[in-house]
Formats: sequence, structure tokens, C-alpha cells
Amino acid sequence: MEEDKSFVTDQKALEYLNTFQNLQRADMHAKYPGSPPEAIDFLEKSLVFNPYFRISLEQCIEHPLFKNVRKQGQVESIKGQPVVLEFEKEELTKERMRELILFEISHYAPQ
Repeated sequence: MEEDKSFVTDQKALEYLNTFQNLQRADMHAKYPGSPPEAIDFLEKSLVFNPYFRISLEQCIEHPLFKNVRKQGQVESIKGQPVVLEFEKEELTKERMRELILFEISHYAPQ
């Protein structure tokens, strides 16, 4: 659906996304029979491609699915700082990207 991709501004990314077939959303009730309605609701709200339509972190914490694991009267707070990756601070040329990718692969490749 077009509104699912409305947040994507890069033309190459849009072209890539358009190569995928539009499928109907999975019926979570059929996929997970016997699951509580709160779990199905949580899945449907969090498994949304467009981040503007997806449930927020604050809404996740307040979701009824978690009412039994939260301490009554205690309020959670969201703390933290943005993640900054070192490679984001440098100019990424084609050659440098290749180096970084090969370095990352070396962690997982058999010796």
C-alpha cells in the first residue's frame, strides 16, 4: 500500500520496495489461535512497516498486554541516548564501505 511507504523519501529505496508484491496482512487470530486478544492487538500494532503508524514505545509500555508484569503504581521511564556508530562520523566512500563490510563479514566467516 502506498501509505505504508509514504515515509520513504529516497527514490532508490522506493524503487526497491516496489519490487515486492503487495500481500494482504496476515490474520493473527488464525496464525495464533488461542492467543489472548491483548497479544493479538499488540502484534498488530507493533508489526507495522511505517514508523509513523506503528505503536510508540510509550504506548507499548502502557499496553494492556503488560499489565500483569508491571508493578502497580510504579511508572517506567524511558532513558538513554541515541546510538552513534563510529562509521557514521566518517566520509563513506565506495572503498571505505567495502572495507567495513569485509571487516564485518570477517566476524562471521569461518576461519
